[in-house]
Amino acid sequence: MNRIISIDVFRSITMVLMIWVNDFWTINNIPKWLKHAKTGEDYLGFSDVIFPWFLFVLGMSIPFSFENRIKKGEPIFTIWSHIILRTIALVVMGLFHMNMEMYNHDTSYLSKPIYVIISTIAFFMIWNIYPSKLEKKWDIASKAIRLIGVIILIIMFLLFSGKDYEGNDIGFAIHWWGILGLIGWVYLIAASVFILIRFSIIGSFIAFFICLGLNIISSSGIPYNIFSWQSVNWIPGGGGLQALAFGGIIVSLLLKKNILNRNITNLYITLFCFATLSLLSGFLLRNYFVLNKNLGTPTWIMISLSSAIFLFIFIHWLTDVKKILSWYKYIKIAGTATLTCYLIPYFVYSFRTITGIVLPDFLLTGIIGLVKSILYSLMIISICWGLKKIKIQLKI
Repeated sequence: MNRIISIDVFRSITMVLMIWVNDFWTINNIPKWLKHAKTGEDYLGFSDVIFPWFLFVLGMSIPFSFENRIKKGEPIFTIWSHIILRTIALVVMGLFHMNMEMYNHDTSYLSKPIYVIISTIAFFMIWNIYPSKLEKKWDIASKAIRLIGVIILIIMFLLFSGKDYEGNDIGFAIHWWGILGLIGWVYLIAASVFILIRFSIIGSFIAFFICLGLNIISSSGIPYNIFSWQSVNWIPGGGGLQALAFGGIIVSLLLKKNILNRNITNLYITLFCFATLSLLSGFLLRNYFVLNKNLGTPTWIMISLSSAIFLFIFIHWLTDVKKILSWYKYIKIAGTATLTCYLIPYFVYSFRTITGIVLPDFLLTGIIGLVKSILYSLMIISICWGLKKIKIQLKI
């Protein structure tokens, strides 16, 4: 399967938008439709579809990635080992980020910004892409850097002191998985199932409906634990987040089938029908569930999936069919160094807190505030470009 540029473009756009909406907490008086809906609110804000788009394109990437590995002759065990290692990396970073939200300044040895900076540096030390063709001494050095990074994370784990929402002192724990942790669990389940079903569209649809069914069950308050030692809703993401990834896998497989047959019209008709059915299903489910991201309702899943497919149709037409790509080079790094772009803001916000830099109110309000956040997103991308130039880029 030849590389489809629209998938990379979709990923880059999603990452830029994620950086943008994640900066909304710094600004005031912006339109409600741009922000996240509150927990329990029957509403979908623009910010509420960015994470589903990311999970959708994660799913789209799986068939391409696995086909390349299979062509290289990698055994299934090696591929699955890669899945496990990638999952562990995402879960570890996700848990650190989640616990940082409950960091206790009063009882901790380090201030929160310092703790965040040191932990994030450790992430880079462990998962940076070191040049593959190094002299032996430099190869040893890269392994030593990774080991030091692991030791630093262990120390940060031991030093952590937090406070729950009731003000009680707590240690490092799993309260939820964090965004990266959820991505890791979604990837583990979607990629592992894909190993079994390979390139079967029917198998992908079955997996999609099973995950959606689990989401409907959990959203209805019905436990689906098999054993007594399991929590009542034991799958991280509740099935719904996995359904988004399987939606992306399905679209990739449909894309492959129609591209090989050189039938773009049939591709667009098929994807449009899939998106429309997802949208109608979302509206039908709204009779039974609120439309809410924080609750992870099936209504949110299906409407978000439809928006992702509609957006991909347009991006594919623009980039793969019309070849309008001159603008893409400016944001390409956001798709090729996604994790790096995601982590850089943790440095920026922490350094801003340490230095006490405060922007004037007029730069943090309304349209001007939104423009500020756009410029901030472009700054993050520029930093990412600069880091790549000096061989600093994460990959898991």
